[in-house]
Amino acid sequence: MKTPSQPKTSGKAVKATAMPDLSDRFSTVLLGKAITAKRTGMKLRIVDVAAALSLSKQTIVKIEKGDDKVNFNNILTVMEFLGLTFMICSDALILKSDPIDCGDHEDEWF
Repeated sequence: MKTPSQPKTSGKAVKATAMPDLSDRFSTVLLGKAITAKRTGMKLRIVDVAAALSLSKQTIVKIEKGDDKVNFNNILTVMEFLGLTFMICSDALILKSDPIDCGDHEDEWF
């Protein structure tokens, strides 16, 4: 897999978007917002990510919009490319600790 690189200078500049509150209840839309925030924070265009991963631009757009019909493997591939990971916490763990504290991991999913 290729590593992220600086975008080409041609075209529109990428405007960074804020990372959503990752402590909110999980949804595909929230995941899409986190992926968008990470990509734009890295100044990568959708077409840059799509080309690097041999995915279609439409697939990246669907992932970022939170489309729940996107192949989960494609979501994980995009996340890995951008340096995002999931951390799975069981309900038992969540009930024992309030608020959820799975460690201090910037850009990881809780």
